Amino acid sequence: MSQYKILIVDNSDNVKSIENCLKDQSCTMISASTGRSALKILRSADIDILISRLELLDLNGIALYNAMKDQHPDMHGILLADSTCKMDSNERDQLKVIDRPFDMNTLSDCVKQTISQIKQKQRFQKRILIVEDTKSLLMTQLKMLKIIGFTDIITANNGNHAIEIIEEMTSPPDLIISDFYMPEKTGLELLQWLKNHASFKNIPFIIATSKKEAMMALAAGADHFIIKPYDFKTIQEAIDNVF
Repeated sequence: MSQYKILIVDNSDNVKSIENCLKDQSCTMISASTGRSALKILRSADIDILISRLELLDLNGIALYNAMKDQHPDMHGILLADSTCKMDSNERDQLKVIDRPFDMNTLSDCVKQTISQIKQKQRFQKRILIVEDTKSLLMTQLKMLKIIGFTDIITANNGNHAIEIIEEMTSPPDLIISDFYMPEKTGLELLQWLKNHASFKNIPFIIATSKKEAMMALAAGADHFIIKPYDFKTIQEAIDNVF
């Protein structure tokens, strides 16, 4: 199933051209020929990207976007504007504007860029569980993750503590970064526990330890490892490899 939904608002001939241009984007494309019909779709469906002609028969493309931005605050807008249409700077700041006539590759590149921005935002909304018994290292990891852009971060001081937190959560974390050697339950034992529970076995898991223990963790199902001591670049590359 396509991950993102694009609503195209234009006349039928232009819609077909745009759909053909974006067919390799692996998105679900919905179309409307008027502003009013587009509003009906927007009120009933979650749309990620709105591509609209500025001058519609019944509604201005900017007005269409503004009418729905409260209901769809994360929706991105791409406006197709005839070169003769006048827009002030505030209107241009609200949306990405492509002036007609344009090369379809320009629109394709704009959509690719927009999808990349959506993915980046979704990535930073993921919840990360750090499992580390050394407070100074824990604080360093927290600082690094916040610099990268993550804000939803929870912590545990050993494997047993992590299990308690995971079992109490309404939904599991999106990523676990765990030390190997910890009291009560090691990172490897935590990983083995996760793999034995259907609800948690697919949580991406990064182990932080020496290379020897990292190989043991990878054999047990860890997705990646970081060798201590590590820096900002190392932890960022590890996360890039699992997300």
